[in-house]
Amino acid sequence: MIVLFFMLLIIVLVCVIKYAGYVNSTYYKITKKPVLAMRTDVGSYGEYCIFKLLKSYESQGAKFLFNVYLPKGENETTEIDVLMICSQGIYVFESKNYSGWIFGNEKYKMWTQSLPQGKGRPSKKEKFLNPIMQNKLHIRCLNEYLKEEYPVYSVIAFSQRCELKKIELVSDNAAVVKRNDILKVLAKNSKYVGQLDEKTISEIYDKLYPLTQVSEEVKKQHIENIKKETENLNKLSSSFEELEKKVVNLSQQTQKQQNEIQNLTLKETEGRLRVREASQRVE
Repeated sequence: MIVLFFMLLIIVLVCVIKYAGYVNSTYYKITKKPVLAMRTDVGSYGEYCIFKLLKSYESQGAKFLFNVYLPKGENETTEIDVLMICSQGIYVFESKNYSGWIFGNEKYKMWTQSLPQGKGRPSKKEKFLNPIMQNKLHIRCLNEYLKEEYPVYSVIAFSQRCELKKIELVSDNAAVVKRNDILKVLAKNSKYVGQLDEKTISEIYDKLYPLTQVSEEVKKQHIENIKKETENLNKLSSSFEELEKKVVNLSQQTQKQQNEIQNLTLKETEGRLRVREASQRVE
């Protein structure tokens, strides 16, 4: 009984320590998301995991922002999940807290998430927006808003629960990694330390911070716009897939016809040879 009591006490203490760590974190101070809401929302938890991985950079002068709603055209916004401003420059993180197999090509508008459904059953495939293109838009809107060019790095961070099965990149414009490999990206860029001084970091932070505190109406409108855009892209993607199937079918039919023509030609050739042989015997 005493052992059980101490085990429960340890569990409670661990939970209290974790809770205290969360409410004192920069993530909570900026987003104001209750711990339960953060933990049960896949997207928010992915953002927090990125912050936890990088929070040691705060002691080196780095500043973090989350859910930055940048203006994009008239009455539209685009949202940066996690943004880190440090001496290397500005890191723009697109968080994808997905599971399953991930397939994507830098040039294609839609990527695919393949989810296993059990032995003997076909996997479930879900389409999602190309995160490299998403972050490219984020960075363009960021530069337009800041009205000045700063060193900016695009990082697409996937969950540890997924497998990046086939990701085809044709440029060095973005890093596509699983979350725990983010530190390797920063280490690779360590030669760029000193590009932003403390004053510049603070100026950028102060200019962008208000964009993290937008109204619920702006957030709701942003979500609606994303839904519409995704639906339109899914329709286009489905139409393209149907067209692709038709092309494949037509190609198969054409190949079948070609094979039939070849067979007829072969039979005709064989027939002529037989006629010639018969003629030679008559002669």
